[in-house]
Amino acid sequence: MKTLYHILPIFLLFIGFQSFAQTPEQQDLIDKALKMRDSIMESLNLEEVLQKADQQQKKLESDEKSKQKTSTIPKAAKSEDKYWKNTWASDKDKKLKNWNKGEAELVFNYAYDSRNDKINYVQVGAIKVDGSIELNPTDKIPVLQPLNNFKNSNNFFDIHNPDSYQYSNEKAGFKLNSYLLVYQDGQQIGILTIGNSAKVTLNLLTPGDLYFGDEGYILSWVYVDEACAIKANENWSGDLSNTGTPIMVETNVVYDLNFSPGWNIVKTEVIGTYEFPNAPEEDRSRYKKHEHTSTASIPNDATYFFRSSVQY
Repeated sequence: MKTLYHILPIFLLFIGFQSFAQTPEQQDLIDKALKMRDSIMESLNLEEVLQKADQQQKKLESDEKSKQKTSTIPKAAKSEDKYWKNTWASDKDKKLKNWNKGEAELVFNYAYDSRNDKINYVQVGAIKVDGSIELNPTDKIPVLQPLNNFKNSNNFFDIHNPDSYQYSNEKAGFKLNSYLLVYQDGQQIGILTIGNSAKVTLNLLTPGDLYFGDEGYILSWVYVDEACAIKANENWSGDLSNTGTPIMVETNVVYDLNFSPGWNIVKTEVIGTYEFPNAPEEDRSRYKKHEHTSTASIPNDATYFFRSSVQY
């Protein structure tokens, strides 16, 4: 093949002369060169060589296309589960699994001090170095709102007619939080919620997810300065859509809360689910019933969920 590459340029040079007027001597020389070319092409079987080269080129192109077709398609990155993002959950011993943040304070916030730009709170417990949780609220809450203000400050937004609320001792001082703040070195590092469902304990704190139908419960901490009660029982039907396409449902919401002076616990349970599998993700489920009841202690099946402030 090397010999061929050296000879071919000579032939091309001679052939180029054919486009000009030639003398008899020049024409004779060209004729001899053409005969020599034909002889060399025959001896080297150049036609076959060219055909093989063409076949190899086509094979390379075919292999490249096949490689492109059969190459592994990169898998899309798995979307993060918002319910478990930056989240620690307790085990059966009520310890946060794989806890690595050291000691932290659990606090109940009751007011915002705008003059000093800080949250006012009392400490109600702690997270130990090993992730174990201690809760023992004893301090009084110095700033409270009247119980009957609950109709304007209920973060669950599940009663549509404010007249559905019935109060006993409606002027009693009252404060409810469905979470505890987690502080370390004077800075908030997250929140702690208690319940039996990661979904419920986040949904009922997230405005756009309040009406989701994931079943389970969340606990709320309540402080009152006098014995009092909240009662309500509302049947309601209407649109609970987040996306604009109507989601018509019927709901029942019950409040059966009796408070003793000092610290109390409320259990808010989501019961029953409407499923809308063809709706956008934020409209695929809606609750049938919310039941709010007083409970004397944290249930045995409760899980503690710490969520880092990074996600808020």
